Amino acid sequence: MTKLHQIIVMTSDVSQDRVLPGFLWSIDKHWPSHPEITVVGFSRPSGPATTLYTPKRAKFHSLGSFSEYPAHRWSDAMMLTLDTVTEETFLLLLDDYWLTRPVDGAGVDIMFAYMEQFRNVLKFDVARDRLYADPGGYVYDFNTYNHAGHLDLIKSKPGTPYHMSLWGGIWRRDLMREFLVPGETAQQIELNGTARVSQAGDSVLILGSRQGPLLHGNILQGGKSGPVFADGGWKIDEGSIGAMEELGILPQ
Repeated sequence: MTKLHQIIVMTSDVSQDRVLPGFLWSIDKHWPSHPEITVVGFSRPSGPATTLYTPKRAKFHSLGSFSEYPAHRWSDAMMLTLDTVTEETFLLLLDDYWLTRPVDGAGVDIMFAYMEQFRNVLKFDVARDRLYADPGGYVYDFNTYNHAGHLDLIKSKPGTPYHMSLWGGIWRRDLMREFLVPGETAQQIELNGTARVSQAGDSVLILGSRQGPLLHGNILQGGKSGPVFADGGWKIDEGSIGAMEELGILPQ
């Protein structure tokens, strides 16, 4: 029997009513057998997302008052989440990470099982963020670390850009907690956290795969005036956009 793993989705009072419904819709479409989702935020959503909170889909956990956790305290909110909500390993996604294709659930299971066996793995990238992090990393067998089931594993070398990327991944709670510090934005976690993790060398591993069992886009991108439905190598298909528009959950 497949173990039901934990999915944590971070949201905020600013973004939840705008993009959380689309996230929940996309994960139901592309991963209908997904485990229960714990949405971690502050004020309970009052918009279309509320209709999607059923035992099969998601539950909501409040960290308290949103005013106490402005952007420069994103790390504080994440540390509180680690201390109160997460299991030993968990899949972390943000509310604007909309899925773009069917999820390889077996591949996700393999990643969770690998982290249960090898406890020095801090993060397992479920998308393809680490595959393209190093120049030439997309070439077959470049920086191949290991194999697990049908997945070809790659290692993110210390010093690799965005080594601590918050792109979708499975994290080990206790190790993640070690590399977080108070008073950092999400972007600072990715940049400053990369330097902190790199200092640990190969004693702490960040892994990825060539297959990318769960691919997603980033609907809200910094510097963009509106939602982005296609960028680079990912795209939200027109059928999904039309369906969400009819449901009234497509952000403008």
